[in-house]
Amino acid sequence: MPSSVRNRAPLPAALARAAALCAVLAGASACAGNGGAAAGPLPQFAQYEGREVTDVSFEGELVVPEDSLRSVITTRASGCKLFGFLPFCLFGLGRETYKLDLAVLQRDVARIQLAHRDAGYYGSRVLPVVDEEGSDAVAVLFRVEPGDLVTLTSLQVVGTEGIEDPQRMEERLPLKENQPFRRMAFLASVDTVRNRLLDRGHAYAQVLRNYEIDTIADVARVTLEAAPGPVVTIDSIRFIGNYRLGQRTLRKQLGLQEGRRLRAVDLVRSQRNLFDLELVQFAAVEVAPEHLQLTPDSLELDRDSIGSTVLVRVVEAARYAVDLAVGVGTRDCGRAQVSHLDRNFLGGARRLEISGLIAKLGVAGPVEGMEGTFLCDAFDPDLAFNETDSLIADALNYRLAFNFLQPRLFGTQTSVVLGGFYERISELNLYLRDDFGGELGVVRQIQNNTLGSLTFNVQRGRTRASDYFFCIAYEVCTPEDIATLERTRWSNALTLGVVRSRTRVDPFPRAGYQVRGQVDYASSALGSQDDYLRLYLDGIRHQELRENTVLSVRLMGGTFLTGLLGNEGGYIPPERRFYGGGPSGVRGFRFNELGPTVYVSRPVRKPDGGIEVQTVSSSTGGTRTVLGTAELTFPLMLPPEKFRAAVFVDAGQVWATQNEFATRPGIRITPGVGGRFASPVGPIRVDVAYNPYGAERGPLFGINERGELLPEPLDLDFSEEQGRGFFRRLVLQFSVGQTL
Repeated sequence: MPSSVRNRAPLPAALARAAALCAVLAGASACAGNGGAAAGPLPQFAQYEGREVTDVSFEGELVVPEDSLRSVITTRASGCKLFGFLPFCLFGLGRETYKLDLAVLQRDVARIQLAHRDAGYYGSRVLPVVDEEGSDAVAVLFRVEPGDLVTLTSLQVVGTEGIEDPQRMEERLPLKENQPFRRMAFLASVDTVRNRLLDRGHAYAQVLRNYEIDTIADVARVTLEAAPGPVVTIDSIRFIGNYRLGQRTLRKQLGLQEGRRLRAVDLVRSQRNLFDLELVQFAAVEVAPEHLQLTPDSLELDRDSIGSTVLVRVVEAARYAVDLAVGVGTRDCGRAQVSHLDRNFLGGARRLEISGLIAKLGVAGPVEGMEGTFLCDAFDPDLAFNETDSLIADALNYRLAFNFLQPRLFGTQTSVVLGGFYERISELNLYLRDDFGGELGVVRQIQNNTLGSLTFNVQRGRTRASDYFFCIAYEVCTPEDIATLERTRWSNALTLGVVRSRTRVDPFPRAGYQVRGQVDYASSALGSQDDYLRLYLDGIRHQELRENTVLSVRLMGGTFLTGLLGNEGGYIPPERRFYGGGPSGVRGFRFNELGPTVYVSRPVRKPDGGIEVQTVSSSTGGTRTVLGTAELTFPLMLPPEKFRAAVFVDAGQVWATQNEFATRPGIRITPGVGGRFASPVGPIRVDVAYNPYGAERGPLFGINERGELLPEPLDLDFSEEQGRGFFRRLVLQFSVGQTL
């Protein structure tokens, strides 16, 4: 003030001019060298810049959950993250150190304010506090004072008349009257209106967003004014970057055609179709720039319509790929595998892959002499129990296969697959399988997020093994089923499948649903010696109850129609039957341990020449199954984008209608808890379920001295587990990927 200036002693002229300059300039940093304030963001914390952050916390009335606030800020506390997601360090490995960056801290303040606007709270204040922790560390605190919740009282859409009814448009918007005025919902509503206009061919549509907020009454009014612009039609399509791929092939991938309206959804679908081709490494489908337009945008074709050129740019990948692998194992001994991939077979981006595999080199076939050595110690001819064991050990394993894909054969939504194989596979002391076959299938995108497929599979082969190996390895224990597998037979089937998925994952399921249905049919009309009709339906629904808390419900059921099962020759292959248990079933049972089970007491020859008897169990599979699961996932202390806890309850069962020895157990219900961890290879699921029932009961069969299964069971109601304690009833399940 002037009075205060007059009370001070006069300054020298040069110093007075310097002081006046410091007072006038907005960048007070020019005077910092003479004792002025520090420059840069949040100058009050400048002395802490670059120090290690040991803790980040929040204080105040948190109307937005703390885990949500942590997910939007960049300032982090130093800590342990082994492999990027495990919350501990191993010998110092996995520790991540974060330094205080004031520019980042200032942006975090704005991010927290925006997070409150996203929840409908406007006028929020955020005060960052930095406290010194030792000589070279700091703790960061965000003091949050939320504003008032603003409610939307009026929502109007204008300008879409004649294109789409404004009232119907309003019903599609995320914003709703008498609900909180959330910033993200407001921006999403603008995009919704514009995208609807783009999908109607108005490629230059714009939406003016107008809103008013009454900070006294805490209400908001929104008006979205659409400016559709002219209808745009495609007058030409230009291609850049294609050398091996011809324009005709590329056009088959596009959902675009000259003379049709230019729609944004068609541009996106066309680009996705191009990416699906393995021969395309990069693809972009967009409106061409002005200098490439056949008809400049400024030249109107008529009053309400203009033409536009679409530019398709691709970068092609290598046409051929060859993989070669060799190795040695104690059970497979010498093995080799090779594959050759042609991504443009006969042109047209057709895909052909030819692969071959050979195993048990050194103990079988023309190359022998490694059996009994340290490389193939599992193969000892002296331990063979009978001639079948020797036959399996001496067999050379091989597989020759091809897979062919014809993309976009009938339009842009349909592809055709063709495959074939010829193989011999064996497992030491288990079985020897010789077969060949192929498949022909059609895959079609019925609509967005929905795929349908129709596949015809042909297979002919036989399996050789001792009776008890059929019972253990193939889950086939009755003499009739064993005789069926031993004969060379045709096993052909027609499969119809439909999948619809609208699940939102980031990286854990957050919302949406998925439905799968499948019908498998085999009969003499298809040239098959199997006879069955298999129905399967599986549905999953995810519902977000609150932030990062999701309820998932699954219902699954399957059956074989009983009208066909009673027919003579109505054999159902083991691989087509239903099995239960495991991480994607009733988790209180291990993989394939739920449902019809048999036990076999088999002789095992020891290296010293003696024989001991072992009792092993095997699930034989069923013809009817049902499964219901309810699971709640929620954050628990750790960052929710990386870790989730889960509680669940599973209920289900598998029944057999043909097996005369099978029992008819009731529904099994097993509760449990688990954890979900986000990793670079997908979500890692660890579950612990409680099984109050124990192992399934079933008949006990015996083996005679020749290795043949006895025709009558030794016990009709046998179980190898008796009197288990609480901890022995806990079952650990581990899986990678989304199983629910």
